[in-house]
Amino acid sequence: MQLNTIFNEDCLSGMKKIPDNFINTIVTSPPYNKKGLSGKKKVGNQIWSKFNIDYSSYGDDMNEEDYTNWLNQIIDECFRILQPDGSLFFNHKVRRDKNIAYNPYELVRNNQFKLYQIIVWNRKNSPNIRKDILSPTTEYIFWLVKNKPKVYKNQLPKEFRSEVWEIPPIKQSGHPAPFHPLIPELCIKLTTQENDVVLDPFMGIGTTAKAAKKLNRNYIGFEIDSQYCSTFKD
Repeated sequence: MQLNTIFNEDCLSGMKKIPDNFINTIVTSPPYNKKGLSGKKKVGNQIWSKFNIDYSSYGDDMNEEDYTNWLNQIIDECFRILQPDGSLFFNHKVRRDKNIAYNPYELVRNNQFKLYQIIVWNRKNSPNIRKDILSPTTEYIFWLVKNKPKVYKNQLPKEFRSEVWEIPPIKQSGHPAPFHPLIPELCIKLTTQENDVVLDPFMGIGTTAKAAKKLNRNYIGFEIDSQYCSTFKD
């Protein structure tokens, strides 16, 4: 498998080309399917519509059952290609529809992985639009493992050695929902050493790849959108 490359390819077909037990750490945040959860309905409120996620070519509007099945196929492939002492960091958030909160853990619990820990990403702020709920300022990073993982906690800054990471969002161009650069950097530091191999199945504009390169790790990424692929400069 060619390292240090982002492949303009669907991640499911791409990961099938990766040998078993090949990857040290996987860091990813899939599309959240917010439009699919709400039944592809149009957002009438102009304030809410500003916070829609509109990808360049991906609709993010699958039937929710299909979305869950699709994610589980991807997670199953992650399990196959991850080393026995490797880690998968899966970022997702609570979504709301019809006054119901949908916990993202429901998306990741039906597979062979074991839940090692839940990291809470405290974004500290959020658009305060609805008056009938508390402001949603957090996302979750599910740390999933096959067995006991390699952990290098001493490689993290002291302020990130708890299960709550306080990282305010920053504006980035080129993608409607990019990773904060610190997220993959911290996950990579926590579970890898130099020359290990890091994978992101939803690479977007290459945030995980940039973190891996900065830390002298190898990377593999898949991104179905050619526009986002073209923005990454190795």
